[in-house]
Amino acid sequence: MSLIRKTLLLALVVGVAASIAGCSKKKPDGLPDLQPTTVTLTVDGKGLANANVTLQPVDSKANQWVPAGVTDSSGKAEIKTSGNFKGAPVGNYKVVVSADDEIDYGEDGPPPKGDPAALEDWNRKANSDKWKRYSPIEIKYTNVAETPLEANVQSGKNAFDFDLGAAAHDEVKQEKK
Repeated sequence: MSLIRKTLLLALVVGVAASIAGCSKKKPDGLPDLQPTTVTLTVDGKGLANANVTLQPVDSKANQWVPAGVTDSSGKAEIKTSGNFKGAPVGNYKVVVSADDEIDYGEDGPPPKGDPAALEDWNRKANSDKWKRYSPIEIKYTNVAETPLEANVQSGKNAFDFDLGAAAHDEVKQEKK
């Protein structure tokens, strides 16, 4: 499994587990004090909407919590820890971003809309091994080992602004089975 997929899978698992744990509104055991934290992402000078932002602790032994958020239409994400708890623990983080990928379905064409029978038929015949995925941001931002983005959360309010440069159309390499 590629490092990108592992990172995205980890972020998804953490997000799901965090949202389940966060539904109870009961503070999880060992959760440290959280500092108000926001992350704002821009691409081509405009806010990057609907991007997942994950703060991966640099020292995972000292900090087991993985705060995350989703950007709004202006590119701003309010960071939460363990689902519903606003803020992030004090510490150093690598910032990982995943944005909506564009998919080239190749000869399969895009999935049909509005006709469940046609969609079922398309799903049965489609060959996802031949599809190509493209990220609207540079791939390096989606990988914890390569992202140059860092955040040092300190006591008090924290606001991090990251300009991701020009829009990209980087192919997301997929492992073929």
